[in-house]
Amino acid sequence: MSVARELAPALREELRKASSVLIGTHLNPDGDALGSAMALSLYLDSLGIQNEVICHHTAPRNLRFLPYVNRVRQEPSQEKYDLGIVLDLDSLERLGNTEPYFASCGRMVVIDHHLPVAAPGDLRIVDTTAPATAVILTRLLIELGAEIKSDIATCLLTGIVTDTGSFRFRNTTPEALSLSAYLLEHGGDINRVSEEIFQSKTLSSVKLLGHALETMRLECDNQIAWGVLSARDFELAHARDEDTEGFVNEMLFVTSVQIAALMREPKPGKVRVSLRSRGDFDVAEVARHFGGGGHKNAAGCTIEGPLEEAEAQLVRRLKDCLGSC
Repeated sequence: MSVARELAPALREELRKASSVLIGTHLNPDGDALGSAMALSLYLDSLGIQNEVICHHTAPRNLRFLPYVNRVRQEPSQEKYDLGIVLDLDSLERLGNTEPYFASCGRMVVIDHHLPVAAPGDLRIVDTTAPATAVILTRLLIELGAEIKSDIATCLLTGIVTDTGSFRFRNTTPEALSLSAYLLEHGGDINRVSEEIFQSKTLSSVKLLGHALETMRLECDNQIAWGVLSARDFELAHARDEDTEGFVNEMLFVTSVQIAALMREPKPGKVRVSLRSRGDFDVAEVARHFGGGGHKNAAGCTIEGPLEEAEAQLVRRLKDCLGSC
């Protein structure tokens, strides 16, 4: 029995008892995080349940097409909610500034597909074999008999398309494809999703990508690749951190590269890192060392301190990761 089928009745009961719901997701939200959050919000709207979506960061440029994403706030409009639902995160610390608001909720539900760092929540609907949280949520909504209209379908498709790399990543499953077909049948706009996420970049983003690739470093017989973008690089390109979406994947496209990293310093003293790998190389373990997390082949973290020191620390860990297989 799938996790969704087993736990859908428990979720139904949590929603039945709640008159207000606070929905949240992780820092620097991606398509799975915001797509799942907005789909759940729209479903609760259909039930007449008051709800609100909050996130530490605002929606990045490539996700501002999501239906009603302008509802997302950085803090709630009221003090307490009966129920908190957090999606697509393995630790409550990744809620950032919004974490205290969920601590004050009467009950908490977690819906996720990551290997858990901690196990918060009164009800945990976690399936680490699912390619996206949106896959789990789609299953749940079907089990709950939800009326999935076009807006919800597009939000859920966004989550699945994002986390499977438009069905190119190794985590793409037959179920991900069949559920996507189901969402298409219910009005999901996969063309809009694909164009906004994968085929739409600002001129600043393209210039910054060119610089990242031109200055890319390679080591260990070209099996490790990493790029470094300083605060000055962002300033010269008139770019923001959200403009670097997908850059790290470009480095992994090099045939010899097994592990790729993108380090960026949108402001001095804080270095954000995106990690990707092939096969059995576990970059999530690298991310966890620095307080981050993610999946075996796709993870991220933030390193406090000067860029040069962060780079030296990260490269040591990448070499350890390469040597572990």
